[in-house]
Amino acid sequence: MTKTVPKYIEIADWLRQNIQDGTFKTGERLITEHSLCEKFNISRHTARSAIAVLEKEDLVVRRQGDGTYINLDVGAKQKNIGLLLTDSSCYTFPNTISGVEEVLSAKGHRITLALSQNKVEIERNQLLSLQAANIDGLIVEAVKSALASPNLDIYKDFAAQNIPVVFVNTYYPRLDCNYIINDDVEASRIATGHLINQGHQKIGGIFKLDSIQGALRYEGFVNKLYGQNLKLDEHRVLWYSDETLDYLFSNEQFPLLSEALSDCTAVLCYSDRVALKLIEASPKLGLRIPHDLSIASFDDSILSRLATPSITSVTHPGPEMGNLAATSLLKMIEIPSHKMQHAYTPTLTIRDSVRDLS
Repeated sequence: MTKTVPKYIEIADWLRQNIQDGTFKTGERLITEHSLCEKFNISRHTARSAIAVLEKEDLVVRRQGDGTYINLDVGAKQKNIGLLLTDSSCYTFPNTISGVEEVLSAKGHRITLALSQNKVEIERNQLLSLQAANIDGLIVEAVKSALASPNLDIYKDFAAQNIPVVFVNTYYPRLDCNYIINDDVEASRIATGHLINQGHQKIGGIFKLDSIQGALRYEGFVNKLYGQNLKLDEHRVLWYSDETLDYLFSNEQFPLLSEALSDCTAVLCYSDRVALKLIEASPKLGLRIPHDLSIASFDDSILSRLATPSITSVTHPGPEMGNLAATSLLKMIEIPSHKMQHAYTPTLTIRDSVRDLS
């Protein structure tokens, strides 16, 4: 004779399955007794008995006066996730961290934060330290990604040890890796296209030479000019690195800046930080922004909103990027075959730094 399974056990099995497959997420409030009664046409006593089974298994925890919640420790031990970013002074830094932290803290995981200061040697030391700390996964921003990196061997060691890695903002093209980035080529096409649509034909650029983002933004810039049958004048294009940015805008370099921008009506800057430096230098260069020179840039940061004039800038995913990175990394820990290569489609926030010549 087949033994009948009590109804409350069936309900407990259904709840457990939904918790384990992630339909009911850790840290969230469990479906209420009332909702269970309506869904399965059962009594309040049966619903309460089913939830009691999960309590005994430590799958849920009852909070007096607040309901029943799914235990943060369900399905896995606390994980140690490494987060290696380049520079705490960068305006994208807090947004990335907040997006990562939102996901990991909700699941009870721990973050080990480290900074590379965009230096190859510091990146290497931090990677070795994180490796020694037995992290379960790593979210990282590549250092000088346009250059040949001597640290790829450590990233390959992480892969050999089945420790998943997700790059954010920028990555190493020579590495077969997971990444979450902005579509920098398209972003540059959009910004350059806006300048052209406003009647600008003599457009200069200031790009970062040691970051793959700089190369991709330059690519989009050139593609858009050629696509509109406009001339690329290399004399209007300036390149810099983190180490040379301040020098580029120093008094000593004003003749170089002035010559490069002398016949430009607009310039595309690699970032809001660079755009702000150009705005601050404009009086010494004898330029009025945007009357004499229009400016567009990237990241849509607080700098673009507070500058005078406010800066037309391409959006950055912000916390959403950190959120997706953390979510993807946890899935890779659970399912090693999972891959993530995602590029956000950018948009342009139009402000006051571009003059309409059309």
